[in-house]
Amino acid sequence: MKMQSLKRRVFDIIDDKDEGGRPNSIFDFFIIFIIIVNTFVIFIETYPTIQNNYTEYLDLIEYITIIVFTTEYLIRIWTSTCYPEYSHPVTGRLRYACSLTMIIDFFAVFPFYLMFVIPLSPYVVHFLRLFRLFRVLKLLRYYGSIDVIYRVIKRDSQYLFSIIIILLVFLSFSSYLIYIFEAEAQPDKIQDFDDALWWAIETTSTVGYGDVIPVTDMGKFISFLIIILGIGIIALPTGIIASGFLEEIRALKEGSRDLYDLHLADEIRKLKELRDEGIISEDEFLLGKEKILK
Repeated sequence: MKMQSLKRRVFDIIDDKDEGGRPNSIFDFFIIFIIIVNTFVIFIETYPTIQNNYTEYLDLIEYITIIVFTTEYLIRIWTSTCYPEYSHPVTGRLRYACSLTMIIDFFAVFPFYLMFVIPLSPYVVHFLRLFRLFRVLKLLRYYGSIDVIYRVIKRDSQYLFSIIIILLVFLSFSSYLIYIFEAEAQPDKIQDFDDALWWAIETTSTVGYGDVIPVTDMGKFISFLIIILGIGIIALPTGIIASGFLEEIRALKEGSRDLYDLHLADEIRKLKELRDEGIISEDEFLLGKEKILK
């Protein structure tokens, strides 16, 4: 029982719903501070002068943050059974570990230990260190944004997948067309399908780096069509996601309003019970009801 009580107290402190009072707020601010410091270190390491002169201090900060994030991850796994949906000691913890926020937490620390266990080339080490930026995403845990993003993408996944398929077909078709009309005119620029695809991506996204420019009349006409159609295709997923966010925000507000109305109804019901039991008068009941509704 003592262990269960301890687990519950720890759970209240680290839970993201801010129901643990002051200890919960202190814990949240501490983790946010560690994330910000660690992110700052990641970027200042790119300056050779700072890296060479302060390597020991930067490594010390890295080790401290890894210890903090690892401890936080393990504690969250340990206390996850306090959630009703993850109450099973084995399968519940496994399902919780596979949640989006925990996957982000995992990738924030896992590459660090992998570099010590397996001998890797410097190139792979630098690539794995890129995963440290997952620690920035941990900030989303404390503002509830990541849950909204996940729900929007999950709910509209069929539409987004359809648009991705349309975009791939459009890029393939555009690449082949430009290859037909431009490969002979400028073989140094468009040698194969890869070069044509790169041009199609540049043009569809309206970035236009200028490294490949159509020189034939048909190539210019095709470019005109691709730019016009590409704007619409690129805008489709943006519109769907934006609409999904608006719906989620509206649902959250309506949910909060419903909870507020339930709270008011419960307070009025308690006042009514006091009046019926003769503890307060009718005038006191009306006065209290008026204060609650205000």
